[in-house]
Amino acid sequence: MQTARIAAETRPIVVEQQASRRIVAIDALRGIALILMALDHSAFFVGAGLQAESYGGQPVVLQSAAYWLSGLLTNLASPIFFFLGGYSLALYAAGQSRRGRPASATTRFILIRALIILVLDLTICAWFWRGATPYVHVLTSIATAMILLAGLRHLLSPRQIGFVAIITLIIHQAWIGAIAPELVRNEPQSFWQAFWLTYSYDTQPAVGFAVLGWGPLLWLGYAMGHQQGQTAHLSSRRWFQIGTGLLIGWLILRLIGGFGDLGAFRAVGNTPAHWLVMSKAPPSLSYFAFNLGIAALILAAAYAKPDLFTNGLFRWLPMVGQVSLFFYVMHIVIYHLIALVMSQLPLSGPRIIWGYSAWLMGLVLLIPLGYWYRRQRKRYPQVLGYL
Repeated sequence: MQTARIAAETRPIVVEQQASRRIVAIDALRGIALILMALDHSAFFVGAGLQAESYGGQPVVLQSAAYWLSGLLTNLASPIFFFLGGYSLALYAAGQSRRGRPASATTRFILIRALIILVLDLTICAWFWRGATPYVHVLTSIATAMILLAGLRHLLSPRQIGFVAIITLIIHQAWIGAIAPELVRNEPQSFWQAFWLTYSYDTQPAVGFAVLGWGPLLWLGYAMGHQQGQTAHLSSRRWFQIGTGLLIGWLILRLIGGFGDLGAFRAVGNTPAHWLVMSKAPPSLSYFAFNLGIAALILAAAYAKPDLFTNGLFRWLPMVGQVSLFFYVMHIVIYHLIALVMSQLPLSGPRIIWGYSAWLMGLVLLIPLGYWYRRQRKRYPQVLGYL
């Protein structure tokens, strides 16, 4: 009876998958992450900091609730982006295997895509983010994690890769705890330490996302993506259980002081709101558990109500998730240009209003562009398949 109930619960989702060969709930969650990332970056470009996270354990001065609550929302973006990056690679690998293609072909695809991502991050994204100042940001970390994954998948099973991801996260947190005093004192560090372990805006180039801090999320997503064929993983109940478990883990981490979290409560501030402020750079387990826990609950809702994303008000969100790399690159370009225009205007009032205004203006351009690009990718799969 339990099997029959789960099968009935997931039937509309499975039908949609067969029709589109996409998993609508996964695409919708990735679309949500990208839309929230766009909000965070549009606000950044117009000078409205939506900070609700800590960097290097430094004190965080929270602005009004409108700012930090918006920041809590945008904090969801990066963990989802990394996790689903690996999840999507697992789905791609499974599809290639069903077609009888060798594992080496999938590895070649991962490596070529990683190289393209790396080039995009170090050219277009870096220029429109910080101008001539070199910058290693999200995509470079993802590309490096993909290159490591390309090797791991020939040595280990997906389950073993999942174990490696969890162990790496724990070791990384322990390492951060060991070097916490020098990080909190903001002592100079080498580029390679920042690249692999921490972060730094003072190195040349600046580093925003440490590979061994964020990369394991991509590997964990890859391991979990290989279980997508199991009926239970199409169940909203399963993802609700995962989300609840992660949030319980987050609460435990916060109560014990946040293992590896430089943004522990007493370090960054002493207001009740600071209890929700965790370390994003270097990333902490509490930051990941909180944001991925909420993401799992969103995914549970997406599996429970798939019609919202196929025929309903949010049917455009899966499209955003389907063209994630294109959307990511273009949102940096478009919000940079919108900010340049807005900088010439006599803006007054709270900056957050202009951050949201820029965000909405950008979406008016980005969503039609996303639909256009999806059509082009279907027309020219050999050329655009890696993007």
